[in-house]
Amino acid sequence: MLPDQNPHFETIEQAENYVETAREYYRDGYGEYRGRRNDEQQLIAEVTSDEARLIVDGVMLGALSLGGVNFDSTADPAKPENTDKPIRAGFTWNDFRGEYERLLVGFAVMTNRLQRDGYKVPSYADLKADDRLKAASVLFSDYLSHNALRFGADTAGVKKTEFKTRHTDDGGIERTRETIDKDKAKNDREINENMAKRKYATGFAAHPAGKISTEEYVRLRQEYPEMDKDLFDDIISSARDVRKTLENRE
Repeated sequence: MLPDQNPHFETIEQAENYVETAREYYRDGYGEYRGRRNDEQQLIAEVTSDEARLIVDGVMLGALSLGGVNFDSTADPAKPENTDKPIRAGFTWNDFRGEYERLLVGFAVMTNRLQRDGYKVPSYADLKADDRLKAASVLFSDYLSHNALRFGADTAGVKKTEFKTRHTDDGGIERTRETIDKDKAKNDREINENMAKRKYATGFAAHPAGKISTEEYVRLRQEYPEMDKDLFDDIISSARDVRKTLENRE
């Protein structure tokens, strides 16, 4: 818990604790990303939208990727004339930036509601500018990492064994066993296919970065390695309390 309603984050770890505290309340059913916004929350949403766009566009494109992979185009996709041009698997810069914008706006509104209802979570909008930047950076980092895990550019390290057969030159059959990463995309083409199929998140639910850390994603995936990856990611996207939803499927 955070005892101070107006904290100052000396370190990024303190900002991570703040974000995780808000996530915990959300998972427990005490906060909402969606729902009707009052006048104050509408203003918060408008201001936070601008901040989100500045954060994304301010990141150096050489270090930024859609889920951990490089852009196909060398043109600056953040320029207004390029924001609606597909840059990867049919997605535009607006798609990429817009989903993070929706995440950060939702987080700002949710924390305002939590503070209003008496929970010990400072409203994102009431934080000082540098503290908002730290919290937004935590969410942005997890946003990128979740996308990388979702699209197969990164992995939780779940392994599986495949058996392959081949005909030898002398007419025999050779059977080999190979251990591979179950979730890792084999190449850029497969990453593109995963992006087109899985997208960033379901349109009606908060992005996974608003609910769990990527460390928790990895732990859960390692606990449920037998589950189909698409089904696992669908639960990650749509469930409020991912762990409870997974446990209830057992």
